[in-house]
Amino acid sequence: MLIVTIGWLSKCFTQNVFFESEAIFLHTNETTFVTGETLLYKIYCLNANSKELSKISKIAYVEISDPNGKTISRNKITLNNGIGANEIFINTNFNTGNYKLIAYTNWMLNNPKSKYFETDIAIINPFEPFKNKTDNISITPSETIKSDDVNFKNEDVTIKLKNNYSKREKVLLDIILNSEKFKIGNYSLSVRRIDGLTFGNKIHSKDFINNSIDKFIYSSSISYLPELRGELLSGKLTSNDNLKTIKEKHLGMSVIGEPFDFKIVKTNNYGEFHFILDKEQKKSDIILQVLENEIDDFQIKINPPARAEIITPFKNNLNFTETSIKDIESRLVACQIVNAYSTKDSLITKPVNFIPFYNFIAKDFILDNYKRFSTFKETIIEIVPSVYFKENEGNYSLHIRNHATSVESFGSALVLVDGMLLQDVNELFNYNTKNIYKISIVNKAYAYGSKIFSGLISITTFNREYNPKTRNILPIQIERTNLDKVYKSINYETEKDFSRLPDFRFQLAWETNVSLTASPIHFFTSDVEGKYEINLEGFSINGEPLSIKEYFEVK
Repeated sequence: MLIVTIGWLSKCFTQNVFFESEAIFLHTNETTFVTGETLLYKIYCLNANSKELSKISKIAYVEISDPNGKTISRNKITLNNGIGANEIFINTNFNTGNYKLIAYTNWMLNNPKSKYFETDIAIINPFEPFKNKTDNISITPSETIKSDDVNFKNEDVTIKLKNNYSKREKVLLDIILNSEKFKIGNYSLSVRRIDGLTFGNKIHSKDFINNSIDKFIYSSSISYLPELRGELLSGKLTSNDNLKTIKEKHLGMSVIGEPFDFKIVKTNNYGEFHFILDKEQKKSDIILQVLENEIDDFQIKINPPARAEIITPFKNNLNFTETSIKDIESRLVACQIVNAYSTKDSLITKPVNFIPFYNFIAKDFILDNYKRFSTFKETIIEIVPSVYFKENEGNYSLHIRNHATSVESFGSALVLVDGMLLQDVNELFNYNTKNIYKISIVNKAYAYGSKIFSGLISITTFNREYNPKTRNILPIQIERTNLDKVYKSINYETEKDFSRLPDFRFQLAWETNVSLTASPIHFFTSDVEGKYEINLEGFSINGEPLSIKEYFEVK
């Protein structure tokens, strides 16, 4: 049985145990987007009690929802010590209108008063006909945006830079620490051109932390397990036969390929199960099956993804004037040029260095090192002495023997093909062995998960994409975490090839890991004139919020 142990501070209150909750803050680059632009964000997942970065959840969810409650976009993000970052590309599937940007963890869903991140964003699709072209608008002109700038000054940290820059000039941004309070922490920086397209107010870390946060989750209300060790796949085993028990039944999960992922868990007294997915595995196609003799009597049901409820009301419809439409046209042209000419950002993909879980005790039989045989039966007899088969009325089973002692083991062997658990091995005896690269054997009792096998037989095909024929499996597609990204920046001092290309960037810099004690941050301005906003957000190691804004112009 999979047991999740919660080892955080817990206390008793009126015979009810309670645990520390979480709160999420999202630093975004903008609140109003034109299709073709990208919403950049950094996640700060905090312990709601201490305000320090949370060590509870390893997964967070970021969604964009429309006024009908439909989720238009959803990201599943890996958290490292409470921190994650990614993006949402605003494509033409978005209609013009107001949306909600929401961020939360599974653990937070146990308390409706938990501090989800929820804010209003506006999306404008210029490819749709504009509606409500009236002078009654809810747009704050760019000249008045900074009426509350006094709230974004900080005596402990200041940003030093020039007031004016020319096009494609290098900007050196000095961050000066006037005290030790924010020396150690986690911070992010956005530098972006501002215009009159401002629908709604941006939430900052200082505003977020000052709001009331429910600090605890009570055990009586726990319906969602925390993703403490990574992604969870949860569900329930059911049976149409009331005489069949659904408790303590074994289930197997397979992700076919290389690398593959294979897990075995046991259901609890209610038939519920939880798989912890391999964090290095990003494949969405998964196969589930029941590891019991009477597998036809059971059904596997997967829990749907949990979602946070929208708390605050949506804003009214967007209205446009001729002035705002000009701003939209400028943004549209700019993002089209950027998407066409800019250096593409890179997804972080780790090199595959896959070592199967049985690798250190298994013996490999690479078939090309032997005389090949046309049938699986001959291959077993002639090449793999540790394996033997039994046949009963056309049904085959595979077994393990210790070749050194000639002792035959009792019970079934664990049989895998490209990581796929194969309970009905009949199809192997009709399989073309020319497709098999190697057979790996563990010829002694093997415990895996909550089940013990007489040994292990793992078959690896050349293409690592075995297609099972058995019907007693449940193939599903699941949501996986987004790959991290590396954001490339233009450097006009070294990359001369850019001199002939147009540079219409509104977003001059996006840094998700800013050190306040390192060398000056530098970036280059673009060909777009106007006023730019520098926004530094984050939290000190003790959970103290930092929100700073500064401005400069490009002429």
